[in-house]
Amino acid sequence: MTVGASKPVGMDFGTSNSVLALAKEGQAPDAVQFGGSTNFPSILCFYLDEDARGEEQVFGVAGADAIATRIKLGADCRLILSIKSYVANPTFTETNIYGQKFSIEDLVAVILRQMREQAEQTAGPLGASLTSGRPVQFAGFSPDEVLAEKRLTSAYAKAGFNDVGFAVEPLAAAYAHVQKLEKSETCLVVDLGGGTSDFSLVRFHPHKDGENAGPITEPLTHSGIGIAGDRLDYRIIQHKISPLLGQGTHFTSFGKTLEVPSYIYASFQSWSELSMLKGGRTMSDIEEMRRSAEDAAALERLLYIIDNELGYQLYRAVGEAKAKLSTQDEVAFKFELGPLRLNETIYRKDFEQWIAPDVAAILRTMEEMFENANFEFDEVSRVFMTGGTSFVPAIRAEFEKRFGADKIATGDEFISVAAGLALLEAERV
Repeated sequence: MTVGASKPVGMDFGTSNSVLALAKEGQAPDAVQFGGSTNFPSILCFYLDEDARGEEQVFGVAGADAIATRIKLGADCRLILSIKSYVANPTFTETNIYGQKFSIEDLVAVILRQMREQAEQTAGPLGASLTSGRPVQFAGFSPDEVLAEKRLTSAYAKAGFNDVGFAVEPLAAAYAHVQKLEKSETCLVVDLGGGTSDFSLVRFHPHKDGENAGPITEPLTHSGIGIAGDRLDYRIIQHKISPLLGQGTHFTSFGKTLEVPSYIYASFQSWSELSMLKGGRTMSDIEEMRRSAEDAAALERLLYIIDNELGYQLYRAVGEAKAKLSTQDEVAFKFELGPLRLNETIYRKDFEQWIAPDVAAILRTMEEMFENANFEFDEVSRVFMTGGTSFVPAIRAEFEKRFGADKIATGDEFISVAAGLALLEAERV
């Protein structure tokens, strides 16, 4: 690395949060701080305002600024979340925001550009090159992997990164940990994020050609599934919050007693789907049901959440409760905004029962990978777990059961992917 050159950049662009790390010669990579946190929320907020000429224009902000803007403006803005979940979806090409069209690439670029601008305030120029993470399998039904990388490459170019390399995120997560290998090791990397759970079996060999060179990597096999932290959040919503909002309640229509349609509550599976309920006939349909509902107050709460676009705040509160369940047996969930009062006790034993099918699906994906590769669990010398969902005790216990607690590597779960990507970038350039 030449003196004065920009440091190699690794970008872990995530469904819920993104992390940017810089490689430093002879030292461990550093994750850039954004307002005191290494996590940059992958959230967008668009609003209308006058520009310098007094003309109305669409403005977009990302990260913590998007959250602050949403809280300040309330419903007078457009919130976009989990955009990474759509990059591999060929049917989603663009969206109309206050009369202006934005492609997927445009939306992702707003996040990347503002991350870059904020990072350069403290880290200096970043240059035009980086290595980006990508999941083993992108989220969504029948995701188009080639299209996803093409879109991300275009978005990075819009943010000033014209030379982009890609590495699967599980490989990157382990790479930061195996820089000083003395013998070859077979490692399992488990990357449990917000939108996807990814697995990679990698054989690492010590590098023989230079003291500071990184290890030689031999990818063996990989697999992934579009189930992770966001789905676990939804289970809390499904079992604890939705009943407070009318799920399971009945109303009267033309003399018949009917249950409030389940599609309304299925929309709580993601922030973006929830925001789509506002508009069209959905609000008027719920209001009509409320008039004859056996629990009208519950539907009033539902209407308040939709009308005031409180999806992000609700999911944030749920996410905080889920995090506390990693260390507590019960959590007092409290969500109070305006006239809304949602207060429930969530027990870890119940939560673990709710997520059991999702945990089983995640484990089945990993086990099928081993079977297809003719590998046994005891052939793995180290298991690297990364991502916030790896802290969920029910999940970590299953991996300890299969591989042994002594093989589970811990630490830096939130930044290890970006750190590994920065090291890979240092070698790439």
